[in-house]
Amino acid sequence: MLKLNLSFRTKFFISSLFASLIVPLFCGWILYKNDIKNTAELIKTNFESQIINFSNLIYPALVFDDVETCFEQLEGFSTNPLVRNSVVWKKSEGNQNKLELFTSYPKNNQQEFPLLEKSQIKFDNNILTISKPILANNESIGIISVTRSLDDLFKKKTQYLQIGVTSILLISIILILIILWYQNSLTKPLKELNLAATTISKGKNYLVRAKKISFDEFGKLTDVFNEMLDSLEESSEQLKLANEEMEQRVQRRTKELTLSNKRISEEMEQKELANIELIKTRQQLVQHEKLANVGQVSSSIAHELRNPMAAIRNSTYFLRLKLEKNQKLSKHLHIIDKEITRSDEVIQRLLQITKGENLKKTTADLKEIAEEAFNYANLEEKATLHIDYETKPFAVKLDKLLIRQVFYNLFLNSIQAMSGSGKVYLRIKKEPNNHASISIKDEGIGISENDLGKIFNPLFTNKKNGIGLGLSICKDLILRHQGSIDVKSSPNIGTTFFIKIPVR
Repeated sequence: MLKLNLSFRTKFFISSLFASLIVPLFCGWILYKNDIKNTAELIKTNFESQIINFSNLIYPALVFDDVETCFEQLEGFSTNPLVRNSVVWKKSEGNQNKLELFTSYPKNNQQEFPLLEKSQIKFDNNILTISKPILANNESIGIISVTRSLDDLFKKKTQYLQIGVTSILLISIILILIILWYQNSLTKPLKELNLAATTISKGKNYLVRAKKISFDEFGKLTDVFNEMLDSLEESSEQLKLANEEMEQRVQRRTKELTLSNKRISEEMEQKELANIELIKTRQQLVQHEKLANVGQVSSSIAHELRNPMAAIRNSTYFLRLKLEKNQKLSKHLHIIDKEITRSDEVIQRLLQITKGENLKKTTADLKEIAEEAFNYANLEEKATLHIDYETKPFAVKLDKLLIRQVFYNLFLNSIQAMSGSGKVYLRIKKEPNNHASISIKDEGIGISENDLGKIFNPLFTNKKNGIGLGLSICKDLILRHQGSIDVKSSPNIGTTFFIKIPVR
């Protein structure tokens, strides 16, 4: 089904025009039909009456067969411009049922006239034909047939149509003007209301007001609409203020919650750090207890070792006197004597630390200490040391004897892990936090993952002839320097020790 998308103005205009014209047109058509019908009936009646009177006038001419007189009378009757022709028929003397042409007007058209044997009235193509009997003593002696033009009726129809069309046009124009005026007065306030509503809907601007066009019902509707907008504007302003207040409250609350969460987070972090510190402290205490026990054991061992070492030193001194001329043996005896002296110093320092004495810190070069320790550990001279200074050489304040012992223990482990030969890599770097970073890497057999977390425990060893004190002593000495030591290892690839100690 076809749907026309017409505006209200168009629908109102079409419906109003249709409703305003349909009734006058229908009534005019009814009046027109009735008037034409009555006029035609009046023409027929008058013309029929004239023919009857005329038949009474000409019947003597038929009785006396006076054709000339009858023709003159027909000619006189046909002076009416509407009369087209006239024909008079007379009954035959020999046969009363047969009619013969008596006369006609005009004569040259008499053959076209139909033969009518009885009274008849006929409308045909704007022509009226009336046939009436001619009576004499109430007996029919003939028939007169007259054809009349209906031009006067047609003219009246034309006049009616002209008047009707003119009237319809005038009425239509007047109606259109009235409808347009009424339509404008009806739809203009609605357009203003629609414009205001559309503007508000698109821009959410409640300051817009509809323009009041009239003071009728639409004017009252406009007033009500504007009052509604006033209420909406007030409500919108209140809602806006409420939203702003709510937003401020939410922001304040969010800020408070953020600060509260931050405080809680900081407190949790502090608690976590405290817990971590507590765990580390406990671990350090446990480690210190273990190291203290180790120190006590080491002290006892060191005390027991000093007497045999003194005997070895005396024997070495005696052998050097006897073998003074043998330079090769004298050299090795000198090394033995030097190592006994160094070992005695280390034992003496360990005993001092065990008794709680402070470190004897001096400024020293880590490279020199490391090279000296490596030479002591690499007696067979099959391993090589590669030193890499990632920064410029720098001095560190430390207990030289103890740090040399740390290097010695780590180098000795690396050389033993490489079966006496291979490369050992030493890297020394000064960190931005004023710490010295040291790494010692070897190419040995590595440490298994299960043993990696135990190597700094006292008395733990996986060596056949080891006692498990070397790395635990290293860790204790580094911790006494307020440093740290860690390890990473991969089986069959190598092990790396990481040491950090303060520069000052």
